[in-house]
Amino acid sequence: MTSKLAPSPTEAGCDRAPGLVSVESARAALLDGVTPVSGQATVPLSLAAGRVLAAPLRASFPIPPFDRSAVDGYGLTGSGAGPFSLVGSYPAGSHGPRHVRPGEAVRLLTGARIPPGVCAVAMQEGCRIEAGGRLRAPVLADGENIRRCGEDVASGAPLLEAGIRLDPRHLALLASAGLCEVPVRRRTRVALLSSGDELLAPGAPLREAAIHDSNRPMLAALLAASGAEVVDLGLLPDRRDVIAGALAGAGGFDAIVASGGVSGSEADHLLGALRDAGGEGSWTAIALKPGKPLVFGQLGEARCLFLPGNPVAALVGALLFARPLLARLAGHAPRPLRGLPARLAAGWQRKPGREEFAPAMIHDGEELFVERVGRPGSARLTPLVAADGLLRVGATAGTLRAGDMVEFFPFDGCFGLA
Repeated sequence: MTSKLAPSPTEAGCDRAPGLVSVESARAALLDGVTPVSGQATVPLSLAAGRVLAAPLRASFPIPPFDRSAVDGYGLTGSGAGPFSLVGSYPAGSHGPRHVRPGEAVRLLTGARIPPGVCAVAMQEGCRIEAGGRLRAPVLADGENIRRCGEDVASGAPLLEAGIRLDPRHLALLASAGLCEVPVRRRTRVALLSSGDELLAPGAPLREAAIHDSNRPMLAALLAASGAEVVDLGLLPDRRDVIAGALAGAGGFDAIVASGGVSGSEADHLLGALRDAGGEGSWTAIALKPGKPLVFGQLGEARCLFLPGNPVAALVGALLFARPLLARLAGHAPRPLRGLPARLAAGWQRKPGREEFAPAMIHDGEELFVERVGRPGSARLTPLVAADGLLRVGATAGTLRAGDMVEFFPFDGCFGLA
């Protein structure tokens, strides 16, 4: 699956469009030919959140299964104002009278089954009880404040289609249909590693010229939030033979995600190591800031995605490329990264040629204004922590001014179920 999208690293200029490919083209090449993983399981409904539905489901009975009161009020046998004779009170779950006769009314609480003879339910706020226990009610249309049997889902109608990634909304619908377990695809298995002689595991004592690896904890959390089973292969040195050996031993995975070692220098060995391990891949220069270099390929059955080592670039690359790759492998359609229209609170000078993502915070006000946090830098994590999300600027945009429109991606949407 060698790509013809981009020239070699030495032929690509850093901030000029020639030689760079768009994010959309790179993502299309990455996803070309990717098919869902095989295998499925049946899991309890309580464990189904985040899993991908393996088969379509239909309702075995109507939802709701009977006519129900939509409000606390009084079930009436006619459309007039009464007076009506009250003949009982029925909360949800109780059995009402066999039949309510003309001129009679019954007290019904929300969710109560509608007794035969009741044609509408008057909200209690619009009713009054007169002397002698007689009820006066407003004039109602037939069926008012009644939830009809099957109005949500008819018996035999589709509940959910295969390929949906289940979230709390879907679980509620399945529970209402009486399902206690569901068929799901097996989880996508992803191997994760970092490469770099300068990297140390979190918690290890710092030594001269070394830093702690922040990418694996970040990427592991993001990939797991996408529904994958993540296996940490650890830190690898900048040695082609060691990386090739680790890759060659990473059998049984559906995807391999790595960071570091993709810029194209003499110390960057991920692409060469992939080929040495028996895989194939290509280096691509993307019109993206941060995160221009990207390597993707295949090793056995595993799709490979190698991201830049700087953490902001790795995060942006994971959101733009790893998440849609995992979605396709998991058997559901990748969602486009949907942004909110926002205005810039302050502008900055920039060169056109690359699509740019930057940490941004929200300014309070009637309209959504966002401001870039801190000075630019793909290795700086504190702006990410201070930000509310990422703003996106199109590749053709030059110098930006306050009030210009951008797209804004809140982090709660980026990192939640997708």
